[in-house]
Amino acid sequence: MAKIDKFTEQKGLFLKADDIQKNPGVIFKITGEGLITKSEKFQNERLHIPGTFGKDEKTFDCSKTNARTIKEVLGDDTANWIGAELSFETYRTKTSDGKMTDAINVKQIKKP
Repeated sequence: MAKIDKFTEQKGLFLKADDIQKNPGVIFKITGEGLITKSEKFQNERLHIPGTFGKDEKTFDCSKTNARTIKEVLGDDTANWIGAELSFETYRTKTSDGKMTDAINVKQIKKP
């Protein structure tokens, strides 16, 4: 009999705080240029950065705060970010509707 738990496990496109917490030493490697998008959920602009987190392809939904942190090290042009490696940490924060949630913070940046 075949067990399908792994097959049916939902895998999201976006990097989540839960991914960081379950894999604290795993590095996110930027594989493409960032794309500024309008977030319907947050009603603001977000920077989507494509990359790999371990063996998985993920998109880092980067806040303006994290984008400024990365910009300080890698510069303003996201094309120059390709190949850089990010390590993350998580922290608790309150959402606009008052719920507590885990968020991602850029901890360290390694130039390409």
